[in-house]
Amino acid sequence: MTGVPARRSLRSGPTSAVRGRDDELGRLRELLEAACDGRGAGVVVLGEAGMGKTALLDAVVAGAGTVTTLAARGVPAERDLLFGGLHRLLSPVAARFEELPEALRDAVRGSADGLPLRCGVYELLCRLATTRPILCWVDDAQWLDTPSLQVLGFAARRLAGQRVLLVLAARPELVRPACDAVAGVERLWLPPLRDDACEQLLRDRIDRDVPAGLRAALRDLAGGNPLDLVTLAGSLTLDQLAGRAPLPDELPEGTRRADYRARLAALSPAARHVLVCATAESTVDLDVLRRLGDVDEVLAAGLLRAEGAALPSKVVRSTLYALASPAQRRAAHAALATELTGAGRTWHQAMAARSPGAALGDELAAAATSVDQATAATLLERAAVLAVDPTVRGKRLLQAAEHAWRAGRPGWARLLLTRAPESAVDSTVDSGRRALLLGEVELRDGDPAVATHELATAAARLTDPEAAATALLLSGEARRLCGDLPGFLAMARSARLPGFVADHFTGLAAVFEGRHADAAEPLRRVVRRGRVADGVAEAVWAAEAAFALGRGEQAFDCASAAVSRARLSGRAWELSWALVQFALAAIVLDRHECAQAAATEGLAAAAGQRNTWVEHLSLLGLSAALRGDRDTALSMVDTATPGIAERALGRPCAIVSWAHACLDLADDRPADALGRLEAMAAGVSGAQPAIQVLATPQLVEAAVLVERPDRAHRALAAFDRWIHAGGSDAWLALSHRCHGLLAAELPEAEHRFTTAIALHRRAGAAMELARTQMAFARRLRRHRRTKDARAQFRDALRVFEAAGADRCAEKARAGLRATGETVTTSGTTLTGLTPQQAEISRLVAVGETNKEIARRLVISHRTVDHHLRNIFTALGVRSRVELAHRVTTMAGPHEPG
Repeated sequence: MTGVPARRSLRSGPTSAVRGRDDELGRLRELLEAACDGRGAGVVVLGEAGMGKTALLDAVVAGAGTVTTLAARGVPAERDLLFGGLHRLLSPVAARFEELPEALRDAVRGSADGLPLRCGVYELLCRLATTRPILCWVDDAQWLDTPSLQVLGFAARRLAGQRVLLVLAARPELVRPACDAVAGVERLWLPPLRDDACEQLLRDRIDRDVPAGLRAALRDLAGGNPLDLVTLAGSLTLDQLAGRAPLPDELPEGTRRADYRARLAALSPAARHVLVCATAESTVDLDVLRRLGDVDEVLAAGLLRAEGAALPSKVVRSTLYALASPAQRRAAHAALATELTGAGRTWHQAMAARSPGAALGDELAAAATSVDQATAATLLERAAVLAVDPTVRGKRLLQAAEHAWRAGRPGWARLLLTRAPESAVDSTVDSGRRALLLGEVELRDGDPAVATHELATAAARLTDPEAAATALLLSGEARRLCGDLPGFLAMARSARLPGFVADHFTGLAAVFEGRHADAAEPLRRVVRRGRVADGVAEAVWAAEAAFALGRGEQAFDCASAAVSRARLSGRAWELSWALVQFALAAIVLDRHECAQAAATEGLAAAAGQRNTWVEHLSLLGLSAALRGDRDTALSMVDTATPGIAERALGRPCAIVSWAHACLDLADDRPADALGRLEAMAAGVSGAQPAIQVLATPQLVEAAVLVERPDRAHRALAAFDRWIHAGGSDAWLALSHRCHGLLAAELPEAEHRFTTAIALHRRAGAAMELARTQMAFARRLRRHRRTKDARAQFRDALRVFEAAGADRCAEKARAGLRATGETVTTSGTTLTGLTPQQAEISRLVAVGETNKEIARRLVISHRTVDHHLRNIFTALGVRSRVELAHRVTTMAGPHEPG
């Protein structure tokens, strides 16, 4: 028996050994807590070798509390020893033979009857649990003898009401259909490790720096298996780390490879043939394999998953294929050629021959022109294998990498690029294409600083003017992403930039340097080009240009066009990038629901684009912070922070600082907010002039609250120069609010605030309107204009409640109370209605029309109609008169504005 640390450890966080297994660890701890309270259970933890089952068990035991632990590990040598596993598990609680239950003693003698033995073990566990709860666990349970498994399965199905948790950790072959001794017991499958957990695992376990790009390729190979990932990373040579040699696609010699060698050798010839067929064709289904040999034996060995006839990962597939003999591989290809059609048959016919012909490779390459991106990448990769000419091989691998990238598989793309090094690419043009692809992959999923180098190289080598222009523009974006403003300005001064590219660079550079008059015409040309062109990138760059011109609505329209083009053209690899611009435009125009939807879609679309994924997280955090949703904001920015720090992503870093400043203001910590925003302006996250200018309203508010308005004037002057160049109502309103906050005299402040309110209404910026009304109300109250202040507080409260901005709404209520008004909390008296529905109901009750309600709440007339239909249904009323009566009887006094 083993006592382990106190029970308060049950809810401690995961250790580095089980990072990324929060859900699974949480479930096991939940089951253990339930068992300690008399609600026992059994659970089977399933995962391939190396998925972290042992580490997960160790973490559960380490945080188990004061319980009795019974533990054993399966041993292959005792798999055929009857009750050997049961004996190892229970021997610590029965030091003498006589202390064992009678049925168990009979089992040891070899004369046990099935049911009495199973009942005896169950009763022993229950009896032990009367003193302290029992944690009983078995690792590598697939190696237990079948009788021991049957006894433990019997007990696991009967532990409800007992203080026992029985955990069996095993490879998938434990639950083979033909002999499932633990049927009916909860199963907890360990999924592939998430990308962020893989990243952290490599940082924890590898004592040398593996470049971000190579880490993505290794993750793709390992398929989320922690042990295989660490094994692959530890086997890299210096040339592989430097990108001068192809990455390995097989497990190196060692225990993992030896294990697979032994498992392959243990199969019968028919089962081995099926397994080699599965390694030779990733798309073959289970029915085809059944026609080729003994699938059930392979499934029972845990080498193949029944779902999709899948192997655990690419590296396992390659390792098993390499371990088969050449004759076995040719036989597998020949068998597959008889089952498949089209390009698949062509490939296997070629590989079945002792000397594959180059003509079949040409056929595969031709077939890649009429299929989806992932299939095209596969066909071209195979065509490269069949190529005799090294330059043809290099060209096909490059084409395959381009398709893999467009299929959302950057790890695969990188792996293919390592097999097509620059020395294997024949022409300068192909070398430029390779650099362009590698640069774009680094920009979206790696190190932006590396991307700038690769993209500049691509621009110098490419002869196609459009491709060279794309390389230059992406290189400029990479510099802006990491905050390298001097590098961007140096590019802008280059005399070699072509027309459209020159407009983009010189226009943005002029804005960054405060020369707005010089920026106007070049940027207008960029916007015009983006509108008439049909590409996604042109529309994104047009949106950036419109932003720089201070034209928020135009930027929103261009970003919308970019998103639409990406969707309609099927250019999924550009959709997430377009959604970044769209979400940012929506945020600065105060359209937070739109921004949330765009950024959420962008997260899903950013598969394999970690930098873009981080940008979407930062934007979700900013939107939540601007709405006063502290928990969501912190969740988003905390998730984004590790990626920002590791890859020096200056733009999302600045956005996160902006979000934190908004939260500081909401929490009445203006000094902290001012410090963050001034640090951003000083270039702590690299130079981010665009984000710095957009955050000016928060900087001004913070400076006024700490009574240091002098620290706001310079920032506001830059903001004014920018927004007056474009004349956007939404941003002009913010400028007037800032000047109202800084105004020394009330008449000037009142003029500025009322102008800002009118502009907010015209722009449809509800949340910013409410913030301006709050600022105006506070100023009015300080000058003892209580009645006027009360009206502004009321209007702000309605908007905040309608938007679900609870923290902001509470501040508005506090302001109303300070003016002497009694306030009830919206949404607590009209049961079953949302805050916005409750507010609409109150406005109906005082006689306002739908149009008046829409104008007051800054929503559309149709939205009011929609909400009223739902309100009638929720409250069971049939008319506005009935609704007004219900509100007056349910809601209590609440004076409308």
